[in-house]
Amino acid sequence: MGGEHHPLSPEFLASVQPIVLVGGKSRRFGRDKLREPWGEGGMVLVQRPIEALRSIFGPRVKLVGECDPSILPLSDGIIPDKHPGVGPMGGIVSALLHWGGPVFVLAGDMPSFAASDGWNILYAAEQRRDCLAVLAATDRPHPCAGFYLAAALPVLSDCLARGDYRLAKAIPERATLMVPVAAGSVTNLNAPA
Repeated sequence: MGGEHHPLSPEFLASVQPIVLVGGKSRRFGRDKLREPWGEGGMVLVQRPIEALRSIFGPRVKLVGECDPSILPLSDGIIPDKHPGVGPMGGIVSALLHWGGPVFVLAGDMPSFAASDGWNILYAAEQRRDCLAVLAATDRPHPCAGFYLAAALPVLSDCLARGDYRLAKAIPERATLMVPVAAGSVTNLNAPA
């Protein structure tokens, strides 16, 4: 599945649930950006991250969060967001609770994520099993493009309980591994332009 990449054990790959976060309200965009036409072939924006994850994991990509019903058939299932309205952290916590194992997350508005970056993040995660999160990084971490161990759940749940929803600050630096990616891979779309 996919071109040249680091080898991963099939057991490790099977242990990871790929998810796409779709619960945002698109306030800055002005309309539901996930349904915006994107690229050729009649695709919509959210299909791009779904397809990037399918090229790695196969047809088992779940959506997390409430979204327009027309988007549901584009994925391989849905995980209800038990913490709607608090941002990506709530969706990741919901997925970790639901799956009981590690998750690989992409934001639904990240259409240019390169599968090769996904493979690199997963390879780093398999090599460094002591890290709670392995995230895409440019000049800063991108917490909506990366891998979270199930062991991150207590840390993230504690942040939720305190009302601190800043995902980028949730996992301590010493427990986070950054994997360099191209800036274009993690660009998310917040405005029609």
